[in-house]
Amino acid sequence: MENKVLLSTMDNKQITEVFQALNQTSDDYFYILDFVEDSCTICSRALQRFHLSTDCICPASLGLQEVVVKEDFPVLRKELELLQTGKKNFHDMEYRWYGRDMEEVWIHCRGTIVYGKEGNIRLLVGSVAESGKGEKRDRLTGLYEESRLALDAERMLLKEEGNGFLMLIGVDDFREINEKYGIETGNALLKELASIIRECMEPGMMLYRLVADEFVLFCQTDTTSDKVRALFEKIRKNIFRHIEEEDYRNFYTVSAGLLEAPYPSGTYGELVKYLEFAMSEAKRRGKNGLVEFSKNDYDAYVNKLEIKEELRKAIFNKYEGFTLYYQPIVDANSYEIKGAEALLRWNSSKYGAMSPGVFIPVMEDSGLIIPMGSHVMKEAVECCCRLKKHIPSFHMNINLSYVQLKKTDVLQELRTHLGMLEVCPENIMLEITESGYIETDLAFRMAMEDIRGQKMKLAIDDFGTGYSNLRYLKDLRADMIKIDRSFGVRAMESNYDYTLLGHIIEMAHSIGLGVCLEGVETEEELVKLQKLGPDFIQGYLFGRPVPEKEFVEKYLEAGRNTVMEN
Repeated sequence: MENKVLLSTMDNKQITEVFQALNQTSDDYFYILDFVEDSCTICSRALQRFHLSTDCICPASLGLQEVVVKEDFPVLRKELELLQTGKKNFHDMEYRWYGRDMEEVWIHCRGTIVYGKEGNIRLLVGSVAESGKGEKRDRLTGLYEESRLALDAERMLLKEEGNGFLMLIGVDDFREINEKYGIETGNALLKELASIIRECMEPGMMLYRLVADEFVLFCQTDTTSDKVRALFEKIRKNIFRHIEEEDYRNFYTVSAGLLEAPYPSGTYGELVKYLEFAMSEAKRRGKNGLVEFSKNDYDAYVNKLEIKEELRKAIFNKYEGFTLYYQPIVDANSYEIKGAEALLRWNSSKYGAMSPGVFIPVMEDSGLIIPMGSHVMKEAVECCCRLKKHIPSFHMNINLSYVQLKKTDVLQELRTHLGMLEVCPENIMLEITESGYIETDLAFRMAMEDIRGQKMKLAIDDFGTGYSNLRYLKDLRADMIKIDRSFGVRAMESNYDYTLLGHIIEMAHSIGLGVCLEGVETEEELVKLQKLGPDFIQGYLFGRPVPEKEFVEKYLEAGRNTVMEN
């Protein structure tokens, strides 16, 4: 910072001396733009290459128009405004200057802000380098490169009103294509795709190669969403037709993200960011499709990233804000407490109390569920050890994520905790939410075998909301199914659902499965659902999740182990 301040105090003579020294060490053209004086000093060599009459341009706001291509100057002017107002502190831009003979020369201009003594923005100091002669074109496809797209988009954003659309098209699983068939095949595919898109384009459209397998289709004429979607469908059909003609030697699909005018952005960088998000959504939703950008979806995505960062910080800071709560599980007939489910709660310093339905999926997607799962497991086993002093047969229900089972030896970790605390495996019931993975994933099925071998109990959680394949209940040989509250609510409202729930419970009992009804909240629900013969009940009627100390005080002290809350 001190060096930057020192530079801002130099007079023109000293600046010239600096330039002379720099000119001897580089082929670039160095410049200093003085915002305060509205002047730009550039090395004298630039006069031989570009349409400049002097190496000291003053006023710069007008004199730069002498060298900057007319169509590009509004974009540069906007960039300088952002730098001068402190909204940007680094300049990195490709655009065009006029050469000595008024030919257009692509240049790469870079610079950094220098502050004055009083901390005000004083100078932009940097260099100009030629980035290639002639129009900037991609060597492989012959399309315009991103630098041209950036300029065209910035020009469009400078207009008060805009029409048209931007569509980002990317090849699905392109990396796998390169790895399987080689880079030459991948390059041939990209050339083919560029040609197919060109064939489908209408007058007024421009095509650019952004990076790697990504292309941007840019239209500045008025159109409709239906026409844009029809255009993408035409591209897809032509791709498939070409694949058929080539006897399926190479099969591929494309996904696309769409932005339609008016654009929700003020800069090219933001436009690309939104396009990339929309295309990633198309790939996430199954690929081979088009997704239009949604600001609401994007804001939710950004919010998810922010939550992930807060979770990471909290876990790193010794699980700050996280607490385990325990909800009683009672005998359906005697109302005696038989165990409890360990439930994670988070009181974030930034967001306050957050629902597990929000932060648990974020932890699973990010992998943070692995360290958090280890912490929960250790805390829950330790709590079970203490609660066994009140009820020797007490069982602790611990939720396991598929991610934990897939990516860690969570069961070995659990065995270690049990051995250290002298807790019997029979006192632990692992809850796994039903999903398609249960039937198909080998790692999952091996984990289930391990659970049975270690004499730990297994419960299928939220039964009735997911995969619901009755056959896997027999294959997995679970000990219990926990029927989700939504199923019970439907049973209260519909005779059909009530009868169906009764048959499910009867079927479970016939193959040796216990049944726990979750979410029982009222006396009316209890009376009606109890007639169906469940083994256990869990819900607000018998107790809300509470910290361990409160759980003991409320349910277990003085030999109390029967609950019934109103």
